[in-house]
Amino acid sequence: MIVLKKIICSFLCLFVLFSFGVCAASPVDSNATAAVALYIDTSGHYVPGMDILNKALNEVIRFKVNALLLGSEVQSGNEVLRDLSRCNISSGSDATAEALAAYGSMRHVNNIILLSVRPLDVAIDLKLYSAVNNSFIVDKTITRPDGTEALSTVEALSNMVGDEVDQALQLVKKTVATLEAAQS
Repeated sequence: MIVLKKIICSFLCLFVLFSFGVCAASPVDSNATAAVALYIDTSGHYVPGMDILNKALNEVIRFKVNALLLGSEVQSGNEVLRDLSRCNISSGSDATAEALAAYGSMRHVNNIILLSVRPLDVAIDLKLYSAVNNSFIVDKTITRPDGTEALSTVEALSNMVGDEVDQALQLVKKTVATLEAAQS
């Protein structure tokens, strides 16, 4: 237990050091390209340290958003979760196209990325919904990659979330660029 706390604290310190020069994401913008929601799914089990894991993974998301220079174009954090819950979405698994369309319309968001992290399985469920097309672009489950057994759960999940958020945001940027080119 103490070793887990030390690993988590070390990991958070590394994030602070790596993201020291990166400013926080800009406030919510009415013309947002995407919204990112992070859910931690423990299947009803009590797992110590989930609040620390949640903070660490949200920092990973903020870092990826800023690294792609999408700060004001991407909404994330508790405000997104609160607004999704108003549309009867309390996890990634119960998100329907209709509910996500309502959220997209209410918050003026074109794309919604839902990440459901399962720390007990070291897996992530990812959904990328397009409010423009009213359909899911991506709906997949990512499991711990081979060769990462030596990494702690926090490190493995952070790498997985970082990679998947990066790929999803790159797909969103590509889609937006394609739509803009088609309109010109």
